Amino acid sequence: MTLEDIRPFVRQAIVTNISCNTKEDVFYELQSSDCRLFYIISGKGSMTIEGETYRLSPGCTLLFKAGTKYVWQPMGDEAIDFIALNFDYTHNFKHISKPFHPVHSDRFGEKDILEDHYFTDSDFLNSPIVIENLVSVESRLRLMTTEFNVANDYCLDELLSSILKSVIISIIREKSITRDDESNRELALTRSIIQYIQSNYENDISYESLAENFYMNPVYMNRIFKKNTGTSIHAFIVNYRINMAMELLRSSNISVREIAFATGFTDIPHFGKTFKRVTGVSPVKYRNGEDETT
Repeated sequence: MTLEDIRPFVRQAIVTNISCNTKEDVFYELQSSDCRLFYIISGKGSMTIEGETYRLSPGCTLLFKAGTKYVWQPMGDEAIDFIALNFDYTHNFKHISKPFHPVHSDRFGEKDILEDHYFTDSDFLNSPIVIENLVSVESRLRLMTTEFNVANDYCLDELLSSILKSVIISIIREKSITRDDESNRELALTRSIIQYIQSNYENDISYESLAENFYMNPVYMNRIFKKNTGTSIHAFIVNYRINMAMELLRSSNISVREIAFATGFTDIPHFGKTFKRVTGVSPVKYRNGEDETT
């Protein structure tokens, strides 16, 4: 299938919301028989799509094919208001006008997917697309929800189809423009995390505190960090603390206990075990220039 072949059939276009007070079954892993487009109007949280977690904030736009696995994750008590579109990329199943509600993944099978197209000229559409701050599509999406709900049948199908195709094209264009920028942003984020660790290694650093400092989902943040460094954030912190401990052991006379505390360790035996695991010798033998066999 090519982009030119797209003639979307819009099955539903609504403004709705989700929060931690929503019925619990919403927060399971879900799949749907038709495609989904979500646009975040207000609120914050995250969504995990096919194992990848993305943060949600106003202007965030998400587009994915039928059968894609996803999980909503609102932040705290704050509701997420969003525009939701259910659609097909063709009119082949326009006779099915009733919206498909997502179901739990354990009750969903390949046979439940209405259409499964592979795009030969726009590979972006073959995978989930998430773009932050795509406010340029909001007015068109709101127009679609208005038209869909006023029940004016005159040319409604063609109007919704043409608007949605223009939105999809805008999403693809934005994705192609920001692909390189996204790599630069991820590298900048990684450098910022490293600088933060280097400035705060003596303090307690957790995934939660880092996520709060950088306003990011900790799973997503760790994935980006590992992609750019080859190691997890936790492993980097441990190795950096041990390197600083090695420097103090070489250049100072302060006790091993004080060095442990100065490099962010609160448990002395744990510091000793970690130091030996990383360097191959105990802190005392390292200071004395001994190897583990002496």
